Amino acid sequence: MLGRSRAVSEVIASLILLLIVSVLGTFLYTYTLTATGLQQSALQGEILREAERAQERFKIIAVWWSGAGDLLNLTVLNYGRIDIKIVDIYINGERITSYHAGRGEEIYTSRWGQISFMSPVPIVDGGIYEIVVVSERGVSRAYSWEA
Repeated sequence: MLGRSRAVSEVIASLILLLIVSVLGTFLYTYTLTATGLQQSALQGEILREAERAQERFKIIAVWWSGAGDLLNLTVLNYGRIDIKIVDIYINGERITSYHAGRGEEIYTSRWGQISFMSPVPIVDGGIYEIVVVSERGVSRAYSWEA
């Protein structure tokens, strides 16, 4: 009796090992599908945003200044395939903080919009200014303007 030991048979051990490997394989497969699905979704969103940016076309067609003060009116033409919103304007690298009208308003395709704001830099007659307009999607256009 002392020489008899009890052990699991080779068949049972093989079945247990096969079950463990199958469960781990299924878990790894499910995890991989989830991870790649999330990456694919993020990539599709980025591609959509880039496609919208590529369809966005606009330009500054006029800058109006009364000749006194720092109030400016900007006319922007949307000639792209998608509606736009202007969210930021910079003059000589300084961001506009005081808007009177037009900021964030939708400018439809083949239309123009006006934005009125106070310049953060003093406007001097004959001075040259670089005006950069930035859309909601991050597309920017620069315009050199002489007062």
